[in-house]
Amino acid sequence: MAEETQRIESEDELYKKMFRRRKLLEEQKADDKQRQNELDETASWYEPAREARQSELGYIDSLIDDWFLRQYAKNPYYRYRSRNGSVSKRQVTTWKHDDAKLLESIPDKYIDVKPKVKWGDYKKTLDVTDDGKVVNRETGELVDGVTASKSIKVTIKSPEGEE
Repeated sequence: MAEETQRIESEDELYKKMFRRRKLLEEQKADDKQRQNELDETASWYEPAREARQSELGYIDSLIDDWFLRQYAKNPYYRYRSRNGSVSKRQVTTWKHDDAKLLESIPDKYIDVKPKVKWGDYKKTLDVTDDGKVVNRETGELVDGVTASKSIKVTIKSPEGEE
């Protein structure tokens, strides 16, 4: 609130300003209390409803995953699209590596100045066998300290604007 610059010239004016200040603080306290009550009331219905929806979404997603993986077993090119969304797959490789063991056996060009593996670059030179062992594409040797597993990640997309 933009007011002209004023000065208090008497105790009577001081009394009025002190009264106004006290009333403003009381209004603020009442508004803060009302706001907190409304937040508490909102949380009392919002959180249980959100948790119930999240639980049901998890259940539905697991049903869709199960159904899709059964269809994928029959047809590896299977994909589903509708106005309600799409279901597809992407192969995901999960890497586990022990930097200490790798530092002993990989070329220096994949090691940082401080002894640390340049994993992003080195990973590009590796192939994964069916049993999860990792082979260096350049040398053909098994890489000690690295294992990998392949899995299918099911992707569920809702129509645009919904999540």
